[in-house]
Amino acid sequence: MSEGNRIAPAQCNLEKQVVAMIIDHQERLLSHINGKDEMLRRACKLVGFCRLLSIPTIITEQYPAGLGPTSSRILQMVNPDVPILEKTTFSCMRDSGISAALGSLDRECVVVSGIETHICVSQTVFGLLERSHIVYVLADCVGSRNERDHLAALERMRDSGAVITTLEAFMYEVLVSSGHPKFKEFHREIMS
Repeated sequence: MSEGNRIAPAQCNLEKQVVAMIIDHQERLLSHINGKDEMLRRACKLVGFCRLLSIPTIITEQYPAGLGPTSSRILQMVNPDVPILEKTTFSCMRDSGISAALGSLDRECVVVSGIETHICVSQTVFGLLERSHIVYVLADCVGSRNERDHLAALERMRDSGAVITTLEAFMYEVLVSSGHPKFKEFHREIMS
């Protein structure tokens, strides 16, 4: 998509145009993340929300032979057909398999959850922006070992053109109204 034809975030039909990237929520990494319990709880809500609305999801793992698998809490929430893609590059977009998987979905918008904010998340976001995606970074679904790195990365991603928001704001933006056919199920299953 050329820069001149880029859809503004408010004009993007998120439910039909978004894909979720769940980046490196691996147990061995999570144990070192500031605020990990709340961040993981929210990431699980995102995965459940995507499952409820049939939003395509990609899960990545950074060098799982050394860093272990994705958190079992996330895997319990995800559809069994969601790909879990291994990588050694910090940016998901520098991995040909992940880049191809994303490209095959033909979605303009990407919502990002993951760790660490200032390493794999931000490098992926920059790669997505270079490819003219509209990128939503959920500030409460990303994390780093220390708050300074987390906040600096969020600011840098915002300055580069990413939409920095929260999980709840994003979910309601996707739903658009309480008249959405899945709203009651969403409220019962995801928001409770």
